[in-house]
Amino acid sequence: MNGRTKGKVIFTGLVCLAAVLLSCAPQPAPKVKPPAATGPRAVQPPGWQQEWEKTLTAARRERNLSIFTPAGSAVRAQISAWFDEKFGLEIDWTPLPAAEITPKITRERQAGLHLVDIQMGALSRQIGELKPAGFLAPVKPLLVLPEVLDKKAWFGGDIPWADNDKAYTLNNILSPEHRIAINTELVKPDEITSYNDLLEPRWKGKIVMMHPVLNSRLPAIFYTIMGRDYLVDLARQRPVITENQRAALEWLAQGKYPVMIFTRTDELMEFIRAGAPIRRAIAREGTTLAGGGLSFSMLDRPPHPNAARIFVNWWMSKELGTLLSRFLLLQSARLDAPTDHLPPDIMRDPSFKYVNAETEAFHEQQFKVRDLSRVIFGHLLR
Repeated sequence: MNGRTKGKVIFTGLVCLAAVLLSCAPQPAPKVKPPAATGPRAVQPPGWQQEWEKTLTAARRERNLSIFTPAGSAVRAQISAWFDEKFGLEIDWTPLPAAEITPKITRERQAGLHLVDIQMGALSRQIGELKPAGFLAPVKPLLVLPEVLDKKAWFGGDIPWADNDKAYTLNNILSPEHRIAINTELVKPDEITSYNDLLEPRWKGKIVMMHPVLNSRLPAIFYTIMGRDYLVDLARQRPVITENQRAALEWLAQGKYPVMIFTRTDELMEFIRAGAPIRRAIAREGTTLAGGGLSFSMLDRPPHPNAARIFVNWWMSKELGTLLSRFLLLQSARLDAPTDHLPPDIMRDPSFKYVNAETEAFHEQQFKVRDLSRVIFGHLLR
């Protein structure tokens, strides 16, 4: 065997040996795809909920919000307790007479200050003063809770905007507004069932009435339901005019005056809950629907914008509507809020004539009647 042949044999042998060794070596396991997941996937919360949680987190960093209001101390304390318990946020209240709110905000703006988030109180100040002055920010873009945005949940089939723009002013309460109160120890329930009953001679000089110019809602109610001549006849009864409702309620409870024409329902309810011999009288000619003096608007450039957003959504919720209704004995504008705790005369009655006073249109008429009241009641005003 020559050298060349011998080399071929050796090469062939090495190739065979390598093949044998490779066949004996452990082979890598084939790649197997993992089984498809069969459990439920994580579900992202809806967009509104994510936005709500983000806003709440930011609101808790702000810690509180600021509200200007003429609302009574009991109402303020109760709202604060509910809001703190629900969200861990505090309300910094500035209690002011209604006539002082716009001047105070104006002075602050002139000094370059924005210290208040929300103004709560009578609609007339918000629609008639703050809105024309350009002090309000739209609330509509802040509404996020589905239950608030659901038009079917509201009386009248729409979110109860008070302003013509349907953007600035809201209220959760829309309750029959019976503005005559009587001392039950001096007046029988069936003695005053009509506005005309107030014109009887026996009540002359015995009616205490809130100032019809500073509280122009009262004459606007009578004007809308009964007409101009009724205001003239009421003035002839020489009602005692006052600007201090708490003092007037004390006079009513003590029997100094048997009849009162009042404005703020929250203060009236404080006296009734305390056991004062006071009740509302229902005039069969009809009445207005009102918000208990708890309409609210948001000021532009609020110092606590996230806490304010939480507040306005919560204020329009079913939960808050129910709480307010039970506390104030007024009916919520929400159709899903329970009414089993309300006396029948406090609930809206489909057969009864109502005028919605929580509207800008009623407010405009209210200002016209205010000027008329200066003339009709002028001789009684101090």
